[in-house]
Amino acid sequence: YFKDVYNTARMAHVGQTRRDGSEYFSHPSEVRNIARSFYPKDNVVQMAALLHDSLEDAPGSTVSSVEEMEEFIRGSIQDPLAANEVIRVVRALTHEKGGNYTDYVIGLLGDTPTLRVKLADMVHNLTDNPSPKQKVKYKIALDTISNQTGGNPPNGISNQHWDRLMDLAGNK
Repeated sequence: YFKDVYNTARMAHVGQTRRDGSEYFSHPSEVRNIARSFYPKDNVVQMAALLHDSLEDAPGSTVSSVEEMEEFIRGSIQDPLAANEVIRVVRALTHEKGGNYTDYVIGLLGDTPTLRVKLADMVHNLTDNPSPKQKVKYKIALDTISNQTGGNPPNGISNQHWDRLMDLAGNK
């Protein structure tokens, strides 16, 4: 079920590396594993997790345009409704560089699948050698969410997922 999505995500990041020089694809693969651990039955979230950086990173690198990347995504998911939802989530996760990060994350609060992927992405980034700047950025965003939810997990986010993030951000 996920093999074609894995291949599409791998293709989107061919030749790209993480800050530490490791293959970039290890990141979306880990984000999918984190999403699966918290939301084992949510296939859309797991597929979107694999593809979450593809519209940001692939155009101009492994594909010529966002539209071409979306066609690859569509072609890798048999169910057209699921494909449309995955593309919607990945688009929502693709934010312009330099925008206010906290505002961007707060803007995802009413969108459960997108928030699940974003928070799974945060878990991986906070466990994989985060920069001091990244830690501060995430802590501010998570504190802001926590203030809006009275410290509870946002709607659609599991207690385990939220607690893991709060631990990693040093909020517990």
